[in-house]
Amino acid sequence: MEKPLENNQDFFIQTMKIEIKLYLQQIFKNANAFCFAYFMMNKSDNFPAYIISDYPSGWLNQYRSYGYQKIDPVMLIACRKFTPFFWPDNPSIIQEHSFFRLSKYYRLDSGYTFTLHDCDNNLATLSISNRQGKEEFYHFIEQNKERLQMLLISTHDKVLNFMQNTLPDATSHGERSHVQALSPREKEVLFWASVGKTYGEVATILAIREGTVKFHIRNIIDKLGVTNAKHAISRATELKLFG
Repeated sequence: MEKPLENNQDFFIQTMKIEIKLYLQQIFKNANAFCFAYFMMNKSDNFPAYIISDYPSGWLNQYRSYGYQKIDPVMLIACRKFTPFFWPDNPSIIQEHSFFRLSKYYRLDSGYTFTLHDCDNNLATLSISNRQGKEEFYHFIEQNKERLQMLLISTHDKVLNFMQNTLPDATSHGERSHVQALSPREKEVLFWASVGKTYGEVATILAIREGTVKFHIRNIIDKLGVTNAKHAISRATELKLFG
C-alpha cells in the first residue's frame, strides 16, 4: 500500500537534511572547535521550515519544540540585517538577553551569523558557534567571511532545489511537474525584469554583470519552455513562481 503523502514528505525532508548535514560537516571537518546551524524560515509566518545543525540534540529539540525562533535575538537581528554579525557585537540585545541563559548551558552563547533573504520571503542563516571559546575562532571568521557567505548561498540553493525537484507536493501534479525549478538567482533576475527593469538595471541591483543577467534569462526561457523573456514573465506569473 502506498504511504500517505505526508509520510513521503517526511522521508524526503529527512533525506535532504542528512545530505545537507553531511555536506556541511565535510566543509567544517578541520574546524572541530566550532559547530554550525543552517536555519530557514518564511518571514511571513515566522515558523522555521528547516534547521540543519550539529548543535547538541538537546538544544535542537528544545528550539524546535518551543519555537525559540520567536525569541532568539540572533534570529530577530538576522530578520532585519543583510550583513553578517558577531553575536557579542550587539551586547544590549544579545549578551544580556534572557534567551542566552538557556543557550549558555549548551555553550552556544558566542558565535557569528551570516544572513540571506531570498525572493520568496525566506530568511536563511548560517550560524557558527564558538563552543570552546577559542581565540582562533575570530581569526577563522575574518579570514573566511566571503567563503562562508557563499557557503550559505550554496547550501540554501541546495535546499531549495531539493524541495522543488524532489518533494512530492512540488512535483506530483499540475503544470509545475513539467517545469524545471528556477534557482533563487534566476527568480531574482526574472522578478526585477517583471517590474520593468532593464538588463543593465537588474545587473546593478544584483551586483552582477549584464552578460550574467542575459545568461540567466536564457536559462529561464529554456526551463519554462517559452520563446522570450516577456513570455517567461507571463509563464512565471501563471505558475506563481514569484511567491
